[in-house]
Amino acid sequence: MVIAIAKYFGWPLDQLDVVTAFLYGIMKELVFCAVPEGVDLDGDFDCLELVKAIYGLKQASRVWNETFDEFVCSIGFQVSAFDPCLYVKIVDGHCVLVLVYVDDVLITGSSPELISRTKTDLKTRFEMTDSGKCAFVLGIELVDGPIEGCWSWVLCTSCTH
Repeated sequence: MVIAIAKYFGWPLDQLDVVTAFLYGIMKELVFCAVPEGVDLDGDFDCLELVKAIYGLKQASRVWNETFDEFVCSIGFQVSAFDPCLYVKIVDGHCVLVLVYVDDVLITGSSPELISRTKTDLKTRFEMTDSGKCAFVLGIELVDGPIEGCWSWVLCTSCTH
């Protein structure tokens, strides 16, 4: 939907990747793991308490989403009533949309300045790589179509994006 909205209104569509996204999440409940093989600790420890939501942990996705949600809402975005991964912000009649899927973020909107400010805000909280204009999303390549202003969607099965 966000891609269609961006194309319909002629808005830029940028893509960012959150580096080690799940490690930003702080565990709120007690979770323990066995001491990894080869790790030598002072004392007789059978397990360790996890402080960060490491990859592979069942709670990791939820904890990351809560962390992202809390920050994005703190900078003035509201969660969409239609999609809990879509955030909307209206400033002086301009709209910016932020869509998060796992550790990737799409940003579009009516104001390049507002998009830029949003990217800056996100980068102050999370380490991110900015891919610029979105070309690949969820294994789909976005290509300008034969009709000016239209996008074709190409399923890119051999891509590494």
